[in-house]
Amino acid sequence: MTMMTPWLHFSGGDYLIFKTWIPESKGAIAGACIALVAFCILERWIAALRRQMEIQWGSRALALILQKQHNSIDTQIDDKPEDLSNKIDVIEERIPSSVAVRSRSRLVPPFIPRHDITRGIFQAVQSLFSYTLMLAVMTFNASYIVSIILGLAIGEVLFGRIGRLNGGRV
Repeated sequence: MTMMTPWLHFSGGDYLIFKTWIPESKGAIAGACIALVAFCILERWIAALRRQMEIQWGSRALALILQKQHNSIDTQIDDKPEDLSNKIDVIEERIPSSVAVRSRSRLVPPFIPRHDITRGIFQAVQSLFSYTLMLAVMTFNASYIVSIILGLAIGEVLFGRIGRLNGGRV
């Protein structure tokens, strides 16, 4: 059994994620570094995809809330007299602006299984990627650590603006 080197080093022979993946030669270490860079870029792409989906889910949840409010207002209007002028008065009383807004905003969006189960899957995949990268860093191999940092930076440059309001600008 080989002993793990407990300080930063550039030498090979460390287990990388799997028992069978032990890069020892310079070429094998370079290949592992390239794989780690690609893995990090993929991780940043998944994070950007999740941010984009969060925006879409939020707008759909808001539309669902507004639709339910609109339907409840329509039901209340239908209970009123049949006179058209009275209905217009009721509409103006219920909706002071062009958009129906609750007096107290909802703190938690509604549970929508399609959104929330997908969100959970995204979180599980992101956690898997994060823990895998953590295990690579824990080898103390400096070339792996530099590759991970470089891969995360490249991924953020490529995908960091996706899913952020105003392209990530305030």
